Amino acid sequence: MRGMQKVKLQLGSASVQLDAGNPRVLLGRDPTCGLPTSEVSVSRRHAEVAFVGDRLVIRDMGSSNGTWINGEPVGADPQALEPGQQVFLGHIPLLVEWQGGGQGGATVLGEMPAELKALIESRKAAKMAPASPVAAVAAAFQDPPALGGPMKTMLGIGGTTAPKAADYAYRRQGSNNNGVLLIALRGDTFTNAAIIDGYLEFTALDNETVASIFVELVEHHKRGPKNGHVWDRVLVRQGPWRTAKDEVLPLTFQLRVPPGTSPSGRDVHWEVRGYVDIEWAYDIAAASQITVRNLDIEKIRDALGALDYRLAELDPEPLGQRFTGKFQPPMQLRKDFGITDINLAVEYLGANLQLTMEVEKTSLFKFDKQTKLVFELAQFRVSSTQQLSEFLRAKIDELMGRTEA
Repeated sequence: MRGMQKVKLQLGSASVQLDAGNPRVLLGRDPTCGLPTSEVSVSRRHAEVAFVGDRLVIRDMGSSNGTWINGEPVGADPQALEPGQQVFLGHIPLLVEWQGGGQGGATVLGEMPAELKALIESRKAAKMAPASPVAAVAAAFQDPPALGGPMKTMLGIGGTTAPKAADYAYRRQGSNNNGVLLIALRGDTFTNAAIIDGYLEFTALDNETVASIFVELVEHHKRGPKNGHVWDRVLVRQGPWRTAKDEVLPLTFQLRVPPGTSPSGRDVHWEVRGYVDIEWAYDIAAASQITVRNLDIEKIRDALGALDYRLAELDPEPLGQRFTGKFQPPMQLRKDFGITDINLAVEYLGANLQLTMEVEKTSLFKFDKQTKLVFELAQFRVSSTQQLSEFLRAKIDELMGRTEA
């Protein structure tokens, strides 16, 4: 995301800036949203704005009153935001200002046309008219009734049609008076660039209007955002729809772990969070803690260890992508080099991985010495630890002036 332009988003009196360090934001009435508002026509988690490459896009998160660009509805699929457009969340305009980069300008502010307000109300009424889609899904998963007995619904973890408990052994749930949300995962440990296959099950405990159900992958860093950083978010069911008491809705999902992720550790922890957005009532939330590993960092650690170099903790920066630390040569080489530590920085640069090794000036040389190694990430991952060890040995010797003439 280097060179990414910046944009300012304003919703009512609240504003936020998106850039490389904060590339996406959730907008809505929920105070945990990155761009919150108290406007009643906006749903709790109404829409998401994010950079996808160099494009700025917006998608609706299953809101009741919709997200609109130039009078046309925005669905769950991202649509591009561009200067000159008129954008509304419910009845409130969204101002987008492009700052720097190759694009400038802003969206257009103005009152919502009366015909658009009428369209919003008619679409909302049409959505609420049909029978509950939850009931239709449940009917598809019913066993034939026993002779003289009631219909049995076989939904849920361990049911005859839903995934077996043994397949999704890691389960967490959240509940309140409105319903129960279950998150189930195949495992609790994942690696960078992996796909997380999961399963959600929502059980309604009352007759409510559901705006949406979504799930997200969240990194919590000691020095990062208070509520964590969302790396991936999936809208698994878009509403609104009416639920009936005791209805059950099974849903599968996939989340992608970022390629340059911070591994779980002292300052970092990860979770999969799910939400059921209930209109005019308390939302239902559930979270499942997971462990995330970075195999690239582990390979670097193992390669240096094979050379008897001790790698101290490689500290990830908030949002990953860059790691800094030190490694120590063996005792004899410390004497030969006249140093105790070599600084190391690892940074993800698109499809490449850059390692920077630096030695601060000592009595043996007057200036800091530095070398940068750039690997094609795909090639780096298929190379063996032994190959990487030999390559690093040669580069460290070169850095310290030990290469043969």
